[in-house]
Amino acid sequence: IMFAGFVIRFVWGGQYSLFGAIGNIFARRLETNAILGAPKQFAAFCGIMFTFGAMIANFYGPFYSGPIILFALAGAAGLEGFVGFCVGCVFFELIVEPLGLTSDKTRIMGRDVVEDMRQGLEEQFANKKWNEGEPKTYEGVIPATTSVGRNIYFKYSDKTNHYREDDVHFIRHCKLAYCLPGLGWAAVAAIFKELFLKGIVPVQWPWTTMTIVGFVLFCIWAILYVAKLVFYPKRVLKDVEGKHSRYFSAGIPISFILFGFLAQREQDDIARALFWLGSMSNIFLTLWLITRKIIHPISPGEITPAITIPLLGNILAGVTLQQWIDWDGIQDLAIFLWAPSTLLWGLLAPGILLRTFDAPTMQPGLRVTMMTYMAAPGLAASAYFTTYSVTQSPAPSLDIVFLSLFFLAVLAELLIVMLFLANYYKPKFNENYWFSVFCVASVTFPVIIFDRIRETEFTYVWVMVQVTVLTGLALIFTAHTLQGVVNGKWFRQFPKNAGVGPMDAVSRLTHDACRTAGAKMVKLAQRLPNLNGERRSRAIADLTELLDGYLTTLDLHSHYEDDLVFPIVDAYLPKRRKVAEMQHVQLHKLEVQMVTLLNLLKGRKGDVTQTTEQKEVSEEVAKAVTEGQDGVVAMELQETKKTEEPKDMKALLSVMQTFIKANNDHMQHEEDHISPVLRKLLNARQLRSVARKCLKSGTPEKWRKMLPFVITHQDYHPRRVRYLMSLRVVYPERMQLYGQYLYNGISFTLFERLRVDIPELAPRGTEGHWRLW
Repeated sequence: IMFAGFVIRFVWGGQYSLFGAIGNIFARRLETNAILGAPKQFAAFCGIMFTFGAMIANFYGPFYSGPIILFALAGAAGLEGFVGFCVGCVFFELIVEPLGLTSDKTRIMGRDVVEDMRQGLEEQFANKKWNEGEPKTYEGVIPATTSVGRNIYFKYSDKTNHYREDDVHFIRHCKLAYCLPGLGWAAVAAIFKELFLKGIVPVQWPWTTMTIVGFVLFCIWAILYVAKLVFYPKRVLKDVEGKHSRYFSAGIPISFILFGFLAQREQDDIARALFWLGSMSNIFLTLWLITRKIIHPISPGEITPAITIPLLGNILAGVTLQQWIDWDGIQDLAIFLWAPSTLLWGLLAPGILLRTFDAPTMQPGLRVTMMTYMAAPGLAASAYFTTYSVTQSPAPSLDIVFLSLFFLAVLAELLIVMLFLANYYKPKFNENYWFSVFCVASVTFPVIIFDRIRETEFTYVWVMVQVTVLTGLALIFTAHTLQGVVNGKWFRQFPKNAGVGPMDAVSRLTHDACRTAGAKMVKLAQRLPNLNGERRSRAIADLTELLDGYLTTLDLHSHYEDDLVFPIVDAYLPKRRKVAEMQHVQLHKLEVQMVTLLNLLKGRKGDVTQTTEQKEVSEEVAKAVTEGQDGVVAMELQETKKTEEPKDMKALLSVMQTFIKANNDHMQHEEDHISPVLRKLLNARQLRSVARKCLKSGTPEKWRKMLPFVITHQDYHPRRVRYLMSLRVVYPERMQLYGQYLYNGISFTLFERLRVDIPELAPRGTEGHWRLW
C-alpha cells in the first residue's frame, strides 16, 4: 500500500493518495502554504525506491534488511512531518538541479498554476460571489392566441448555481450512486472470502470486517434514500429516469447478491433470501430497461458502457451459485442467469465502444464505466467455470471457453491500466469511481481460479498484485469519500459541467466574466487621480485595453441576444423582451459617454509620449503666439486643459460606476427572467441549435477579443473548462480556430492548462495538435 501510495504521489500528486486524502480531512481548517512541486515529486520518487527495495528485501533478503530500509524511510518521513526538513528536497537541490533537468520557466508556471487553483478554491467554496440568498419563484403565463384558447401557466425560479452549490442536504441530495461504497467493500470482502475458502488467506477476520463495513455503508445509504422516497418522491423519480443515473440503480441488486454470497456457509437462509431478492430484482430491472429502450429510443449521448451494468448483475448471480451448483436444477438456473446476459453484452459492447470512440467531442476523460469491458468477461469466465466444474470433479481443468473469456478480461484490464497511466481517467474523484472497485474484483475472481488450477509462483504473485490493487483502491476511495462528506462535496447538488445546456453555460459564464472585469475597471478608474506621469499613462492603457474587451464582449453578446434569443422568448412570452431591450439602449448611451471621457483622458499631457490631443494643445499655444497674443494668455489656455483632467476623471468614474451597475442589473434580469424561460420551454437540442446560431453571429475580429476576455476573467479554472466544453458541444469543428484565438490572446501557462483539459484546442503548428477534420 505504501508503494502504491508513493507511485500515486509521484504521478498524480499527493492529494490522490490514501494518506494525502486522510491528511486533507484534518488539514481542512489549516492555512495552506504553496510550495514547489518538483522537489516533492522527487521525494516521492525516493519513497518509491525505498518501498520497492523493502518489498524485494522482505522476499529475497535477510530478515533484517527489509525493516532497516523501512526504518530509514520512517526517519525521513518523521523529519518532514515533525521538523519540516525534507531529505528528498535536499537531494533534489544537490542532484537534479545541477543536471539542468528543471528550469525557472517551469517553476514560474507551476507557481502560477498553484496560485490560480488556490484562488479558484477560495472563490468556489468561500466567497460565493453574487449569491443573493434564497431564490425567488415567479409565475409565467403564455396567453392564448385565439378567443377559444386557454392560457398556459407555469412557474420558474432565479435559483443560481452558487445557491445550488451551497445547498447541502443529506436526504434531498442523496443519489442512487451513493450505494456504490457499500457495493465496493462487499466486492472486496467477497474476494477475501474466496481467498479464505481456497486456503490462500488462513484467517477469517479480514473478509468479515470488510463485510461489516460494506453492510454499514449500504444501510446508511438505504435509510437516507428511503427517507428521500418518503419526503421527495419526485426527486426519486427523476433519479430513476435520469439518462445515466438509472443504470447505477443496478448497484442495489448487485449488492444484495454479493451480501448473499458473503452469508453463504454462515447464514444459509439469509444467503438464499438475499440471492433470490437480488437476482430477481436485477432480472426485472434488466427487462424494464430493455423494454424502455424499445418503447423510447435512446439518444446518442445515452449510448455509454453504463447500459451494460445490469447485465453484470445477472452474470454475477451465476458466479455466486457455486455452493449449491450440485443441487438439482441449480446448474440450469446458473446457465439461465449468466449465458444470455453474456451473449447480449457481447452484442452491445462493440457498438457502444465504437460509438464512444467515434464521437467528435471525445475527450481524454473516459467514464469509469469503461471498466465494464474487463468486468463482464471476467465474471463470465468465473460463471462458466462455476457451472461446468462440477462435471469435471474432482480435478477440474481450464478449457478454451474459460481461457478465451479470461484473457479477454486480462487484455481489457491491461488496456485500461495503460489509459489510466496516460491520464485518461483524470476527472476528480466522485461516487462513480467506486464502481471501478467492483470491476477490479470481477477480474480477480477468474485470476484466483487460474491460480487454483495452475498453482505456480507466477499465478500466486498475480493474485497478490490484484488483491493489493483492489484493497488499495477501496482504502483510497474511502478516504476521499470521507473527505468529500466532511468538506461538503457530497450530498450537494453541484451544477453539471455543461450546465442545463450549452446556451445557459455560455450566457451565464459571459455574464460572470463581465462582472469580474467590471469590478477591475472600477478599481483602475479609482486609482487614476492618485497617479502621475508614466504610471498614469500605463493605468490608462490598461483601463483602455480592459474596456475594449468588455465593450466588445458586451456588443457581441447583446447582438445575438437581440437577434436570436429575445425573438424566441417573445414567441412564447410576448412583451417579456421589452425590459431587456430598454436596458440595452440605456447601456449603449452610457457606453458612448464613457468612451468619450476615456478618449479625452488618453489625449491629456503626459511625461512619456505625446498623444494627438497633446499635439493639438501645443498647436493652440503656438497659434496664439503667432497671432500676437500674450504668452501668458497662451499658457493659461494650456493650464485650462490641465484643470479639466480631474473633472474628467471624476466624470469617468461616475459614468463607469453607473454603467457597470446598470449592466450587472441587466445581466441579473436576464438570469432571473430570460434564461429560466429558455430552460423551461426549450429542450436540449433546441438550446444547442440556438447556441450554434449565436456562435455564428459577429465577426472573427470580435471573437478574437471576446474569447480571451471571457476565459481570462473567469473566477476559477473549472469555469473556463466548462465554457470551452460548451463551445465544443455546440461547435466542435471550430475548436482549433477558437484555440488559435486563445493561443494568441492569453498567457502561455493558462493556454497549456486549457489544452490539457480540452486537447482539441491546440491549433495547427503547436504542441499537441492533431488533425480533427
